[in-house]
Amino acid sequence: MAFSPVVWLAIGIIIMACEIVMPGFIIFWFGAGGVLTALFVFIGVIPGNSAEWQWIFFFLSSFVLLGFWQIFLRKKFQSGVVDLSRDATMLNLRGRAITKIVPGIPGEVELYTVYHGIKKWQAESAEIIEAGDEVAVCDANGIKLIVKHV
Repeated sequence: MAFSPVVWLAIGIIIMACEIVMPGFIIFWFGAGGVLTALFVFIGVIPGNSAEWQWIFFFLSSFVLLGFWQIFLRKKFQSGVVDLSRDATMLNLRGRAITKIVPGIPGEVELYTVYHGIKKWQAESAEIIEAGDEVAVCDANGIKLIVKHV
């Protein structure tokens, strides 16, 4: 069944609006493909009575736009995005290991000062740290600290 340009435009806008509840900036490009399909049906490039050509153009344009975003534009527009799961204010805080920490197996550390209302934290390290060793925070990933020997 072939759609009119108004139906394609509505489909495109609805799909773009779905990006609000399903973030990731993937679905948006299918909505843009719907809007492009509406435009091309409206100006007569795609026959208004050919459902097959409308659907082919919709999917091709959507995937081309998605590929263009992934390959070229995403790096340009998302280069300044800050990772909010990392807390730079915790860098260089010191404490001691409560349990042994082995690469790939997290342990627990106790900071010398209370930070964010917490004194004991889960921690991981790229090196083996024995219980009782003094550590310094070199990164924070969410609620898990990345620590190293002092």
